[in-house]
Amino acid sequence: MKKSIVLFLMFANILMVNSQQDSTRRRNAPIDPSTLPANTLPVRTHDPVMIKQGDTYYLFATGMGVEIQSSKDLKNWTRAGRVFPEGQLPAWHKDFIPDQNGHLWAPDIHFSDGKYHLYYSVSAWMNFNSSIGYATNTTLDPNDPAYKWVDHGCVISYKNGGDGVNVIDPNAFLDEDGKLWLVYGSYQAGLRLVELDRATGKLKNEEKPDITVLTTSLGEGSFLLKSKGFYYLFASRGRCCAGVNSTYQVVIGRAKDIHGPYLNKEGKSWVDNEYTLFLAGDDAQPGKGHNGFLLENGKTTIIYHAYTRAANGASLLTIQPVYEDKGGWPTLTKTNKPFLSYSSK
Repeated sequence: MKKSIVLFLMFANILMVNSQQDSTRRRNAPIDPSTLPANTLPVRTHDPVMIKQGDTYYLFATGMGVEIQSSKDLKNWTRAGRVFPEGQLPAWHKDFIPDQNGHLWAPDIHFSDGKYHLYYSVSAWMNFNSSIGYATNTTLDPNDPAYKWVDHGCVISYKNGGDGVNVIDPNAFLDEDGKLWLVYGSYQAGLRLVELDRATGKLKNEEKPDITVLTTSLGEGSFLLKSKGFYYLFASRGRCCAGVNSTYQVVIGRAKDIHGPYLNKEGKSWVDNEYTLFLAGDDAQPGKGHNGFLLENGKTTIIYHAYTRAANGASLLTIQPVYEDKGGWPTLTKTNKPFLSYSSK
């Protein structure tokens, strides 16, 4: 009987491994661009954010060492290395996640004071001892002799980022008054806001950070924009990372004050888990989410990943223009007005 059980377990394990390998092969199979929905590119990515230097766009995303890709036309992309190459992972990461192998999540980047400022998540699946790191560079061109990412260590962690908060998915927002803010968090106790010191890129109050509760459970992958006196907060909800079984979507709220409360179109608060749906999945792409934005030539463009059926559930880069609706809110439905916004991106 024991021998039969052992043989059965071995057989079941072989089936599981073969299934996982088959799934990986299908996910990594070549993608036919002609089969993809509009605005979606055959570019595998997860949690993308984008910025432009000169005539080149740079895409930063979740991956080993923070993955980087570059493009001249937003259509053809090539790999441009990593923020932290193999073997150059900052040692402090393992203080929070001992088994950290360099797979870093959800980067965010902006340019100010002559530098590119990158914030990134140090975490692991279902391990909530998470933290947010910070690195800078004076150029994004890897061929420039000055190209060098300098890591400045931990900005905030599960130790001081709020009770029960999963300290991931940073979004740094440099306001028009010069103040620098950081939004972060996930479903694990919701989203938080804290002020950063623009000179150091770290917490303005290291000893006792003044943290604002934006939500108690809603969302991850947050992103702030500002337009016509309103702060617009975007966040993702639903199930991610499950291929065609994903239900990811983006919701939106706005506030007159950066601290909130953020309200939906009906005037109900995000603190009460009330939101307005901004981007939903469909049959071709069941899950769409974790967005960034690119502001260029008076236009606002959303960048997000979409789990795409035609690519066997792979997470693909999608780029779409954003418009303004009659109420002044951003919308993906085409109108005669582009959504004009301010952002340090």
